[in-house]
Amino acid sequence: MTFQNKSEEFVYNVTRKSFLSLWSYANPKKPDKNELCDVLTVFGSNVAIFSVKESKLKSDSDHHIQRWKREVIDAGIRSVYGAQKTIRSLPYVIRADGSAGLTLPSEPTIYRIVVGLGSQRKIPIPSGDYGKGFVHVFDEVSFSIIMEELDTAPDLFEYLTKKIVFVSNSAWKDIEGGEEDLLALYLHNGREFPTATNFISIGSGIWDKFLQNPQYINKKEADKVSIVWDNLIEYITKHLLAGTLEPRSNLSDTELALRQMASEHRYQRRLLGDSYNDFLQQSHKVRARLGKSDNATYVFLACPLGDSRQDRTNELLLRCFVARGKFKDRATVIGIATEVYVPNQGFSLDLIYMHKPEWTDEDQKNWDELQSHMHYFEGESKPFGQDEFPL
Repeated sequence: MTFQNKSEEFVYNVTRKSFLSLWSYANPKKPDKNELCDVLTVFGSNVAIFSVKESKLKSDSDHHIQRWKREVIDAGIRSVYGAQKTIRSLPYVIRADGSAGLTLPSEPTIYRIVVGLGSQRKIPIPSGDYGKGFVHVFDEVSFSIIMEELDTAPDLFEYLTKKIVFVSNSAWKDIEGGEEDLLALYLHNGREFPTATNFISIGSGIWDKFLQNPQYINKKEADKVSIVWDNLIEYITKHLLAGTLEPRSNLSDTELALRQMASEHRYQRRLLGDSYNDFLQQSHKVRARLGKSDNATYVFLACPLGDSRQDRTNELLLRCFVARGKFKDRATVIGIATEVYVPNQGFSLDLIYMHKPEWTDEDQKNWDELQSHMHYFEGESKPFGQDEFPL
């Protein structure tokens, strides 16, 4: 990956941690081969445009402050507004090398993000609507904190959406601290902003105090296992983009499965990562296991090394069908198959995406017949849940 400067590299690396490699693009192009923006992320109907500008603030005099704002913030805002106009007419992302990326949504929800570097935190740079849509403005400190804490696509987009409503409210707000203090208020309030219409004062130092909360510290420790889920997505993505994923899949089909996996919040990833990791450790005696989130069911299957890959895929497909009928309130099932875990041994993965909005009488008939022979997942009652903020 080639970057024009260190600031673009900084933002790309931070955003890639949240959105992962399949949905992040550095220096995408316009049809005329000129640069569209510094970083673009596409995640379903959500499109985030990042403009990165850097200029060293020479002094805190009014002259230098106004100059810095023009060179960094104003230029960044113009950049994201220009990119959004182009994006609305593009069928797909054009990567920096000119190749085609993901299909762009026909009616995108656009998030405009400007990252201004070099202010030394001496200049208030508020977010707001500058004429063509709300723009989220961050300095390097607040941007790093936001992306580190809200390090999944759904967590970040939910925060930005709710922040727009809060900041755009006509109530008088005194925001003395940085964006991270606003984030602390949001997290402390159960991932919601206050709805009061009178005066709201947000002081500085709230974030630092929030970090010392024992429950927050316990949450961060409990979340560590969620990296298993992130690594699983990245591993499949790596082989998908390299064309080495078997059975051979195209970008759009497999992206649906990976997007569902990446649509899980950090808390859900903790549960899924813990469940998948435990399943692998037990795979020598447990052939398959179910995992659940709010919107999907997951099927984990492990077969002995040397088993037919086709037989494994067929069994995974049947198990996904059974899972769909077992949990009728979830239309989407993701199947992941691998070999029985052996330390220091290589492995392969099969991935199935099943989205079946309707469950018909014929489906139920086939389900009953299949289960009368296979008895998949009967009696499985392993608990799936824990406190997000452990005591």
